[in-house]
Formats: sequence, C-alpha cells, structure tokens
Amino acid sequence: MFNFRRLLALLILISSVVLTTVIYRHLQQQSPKELLSMLPENIDLALSDLHYTQSEDGRRRWTLDADTAEYERDSGLAKLTAVRLLFYEAGQFGDISLQAEQGQLAQETRQVDVWGNVIIVTDRGEKLFTERLHYDDQIRQLSTEEPVRFLSPDLELTGTGLQIDIDQGRMLVKDKVRVLLYPAVEEKK
Repeated sequence: MFNFRRLLALLILISSVVLTTVIYRHLQQQSPKELLSMLPENIDLALSDLHYTQSEDGRRRWTLDADTAEYERDSGLAKLTAVRLLFYEAGQFGDISLQAEQGQLAQETRQVDVWGNVIIVTDRGEKLFTERLHYDDQIRQLSTEEPVRFLSPDLELTGTGLQIDIDQGRMLVKDKVRVLLYPAVEEKK
C-alpha cells in the first residue's frame, strides 16, 4: 500500500509538470500582436462593472452604472450594456432611477443615450416606460420621440414624444396624449 501511494504521488507530480509545460509553451507561441488582434476593433478600453458619478460644486448630479463599457477614444463614446442611471434631486420627482438594456455615453458632452426596455422610476413610485431615451446633461433634460407610458397611483398616461426637465420636475408629453384617471379610493373609518 505504501508503494501505491508513492506511485500515485509521483504520477500526480509528473502530470502537473507536463500540464504546466504545455500551457507555458502554448502561451509563448502567441505573440502580443496576436493577443491584441483578438480584441474587438476600435475599442481602446473595455471595462466591466462601470460606476461613474457626475458631480458639480461638490454635489452628486447623477450616477451611471453598467455591466460592461467599451470606450472608443477616437469618437469619445462608451458603449454600455445593462445601464442604470440615478438622477439626484429631480424637483418634485425626488430621485429618479432609470434602467435600460443598452446605452452610450459621450464623454465630452456627458450626454447619454439608452435603449431597450427603458424604465424610469421616481421616489414617489411613478413609472415611465419607453424604448429609447436621451439625456442632455447641459440642460438636465430627458427626451424621446418614441411612444411613452406613464403610470402613477392616480393615472395612466400614454403618448408620443417626451421631455422631462429634471431640475424643474416637469414632464411634457408631445403628441397623441391619452389619460386614464383612477378614482380616489376613500378609506373606511
């Protein structure tokens, strides 16, 4: 039995050395140029679990999170997946959270475009649904030309085109507006 253990230990040691040698030789056969050629074209930097906070005068204005980001230096654009935005102090809306499947951040202008199941939720429990949305940080405004659906405890609103002024807490639906008001529910005493 003692000889069997020694034989087994020797086989494990030899197998480990052979495996290490094969992996080392394989990695040395690929030049750095070959490894770089496997990366996507035009991508200068790729990140996972991106967290970006935009501040002004020491106060947070908004935070952007994404599962992945691919930055292209020439265009100054970062392509994003699984986007989450949080806008702070949005007037009467309170904080506004936004999520979307994909997006794009223009670094210089701090403009964000998102698309794919865009959902906005306010601190007051209101929800807005659309397929595409644009955020302009210069004027702190969200906008779209797509159909929108807005839900609150008091009403359901649908329409096409939207502008939300974050600082003023105002929302404008541009066209084909339909509103369904829900009756107030009286509490029983």
